[in-house]
Amino acid sequence: MFSHVYEFFRVLNPANVPRFSRSRRVCPMPSSCWSPLVTHGGNFVTINRIRSYLEGEGFTCHLEDPTGYTEGGGFEHRAVQDNVGVLVGIHALRTGAFMRGQNLPYILIMGGTDINEFCHEPQAMAVMTEAVHRARFVVCFSKANKDRTQSLWPEIDATRLKVIPQAVQTKTSGSQLEDYIPGPIIFENILSSGYSPSGIVGSVIPAQQKPVIFIFVGGIRAVKNPLFLVPTFQEWHSRDSRIVYLMLGPRLESKFASDVFEPAVKSSPGVLYVPGLPINDVHSLVTQATALVNTSDSEGMCLALLEAMQLGTPVLARDVPVNSAIIQDKHTGLLFDSPQSFLEKAQLLLERPDLRTHLTKEASTYICKHHNWTVRGRNTPVCWSSVSEICTNKGGRLV
Repeated sequence: MFSHVYEFFRVLNPANVPRFSRSRRVCPMPSSCWSPLVTHGGNFVTINRIRSYLEGEGFTCHLEDPTGYTEGGGFEHRAVQDNVGVLVGIHALRTGAFMRGQNLPYILIMGGTDINEFCHEPQAMAVMTEAVHRARFVVCFSKANKDRTQSLWPEIDATRLKVIPQAVQTKTSGSQLEDYIPGPIIFENILSSGYSPSGIVGSVIPAQQKPVIFIFVGGIRAVKNPLFLVPTFQEWHSRDSRIVYLMLGPRLESKFASDVFEPAVKSSPGVLYVPGLPINDVHSLVTQATALVNTSDSEGMCLALLEAMQLGTPVLARDVPVNSAIIQDKHTGLLFDSPQSFLEKAQLLLERPDLRTHLTKEASTYICKHHNWTVRGRNTPVCWSSVSEICTNKGGRLV
């Protein structure tokens, strides 16, 4: 029977879990994992990965969406019935609002929009402050996010605030770019008839040469700034029809997607949008792309960037604090702060195969060292001593 709640932290990154001796024991504690469960979104992938790992180690876990319950109500009967003992949740507002009302210890994982966007709204900040104060532990994916969290809540006890980078696990399927980037004849039919196969939004000018695919992976919402490079790619495509911007991700903000994003994508050829795919298909397409692009205004820790780095695909990312914490410009990836600087670096990547080789090699080394799912230390990894407080209810479950 898996007997250490600390293994939750190993899920996030087995290479970075603090250690103490084997003689230190904590009680078994099945649990409950919480996140807004938008399929194909980053939080969904992360929390599902946590659950899968814990279940593989003997925990009984329940995957829940806080939007399915009223704030502070409706869960008590379920918690008693399933003997839930600990809550693990991502996002200080969306999940923290629920967990703060439960009479159970919980581990709160910071996301991105909570500490970078919602923190500017007084009402949201009040909710998150209570959630942070009530949490047994607060986990951040990077030092940059820890610094941000401390700046928002300087009163938080440092022993409860932990930095544990995400671990990366990728698995490809048989999905092919050709399934989404059709040949010239099909493109001509699309352009003439307006028909869009497989739910694809957008169009391209037919090209006789092999396309050069830049891929965006992320939920369509304002903070991801998915339109940041759309005009740039449309103009570039008009000059070189090989260049295609393939954007993958669910419509997380439906009004923004339908009223702002999709009309812009449709305005000129060069950009194709696919509204979400299974994660293994995404991984396959990333391996076949020229590069993965991140345009976010802010991030928690971009899982798509880490996955691309592990898969051997070069990354080009907005120069924002969390991205620059994992990407060293011209060493493990390329950083840009404007559409013009993106264009310059993307063209440099195409012109210099040696740069591509260098970036992918160094990125792979970085991921192996800092975000490796399979790393196991020689000593038994255990969480911080105070985590044992969580284990006072024998036989409880994790949610």
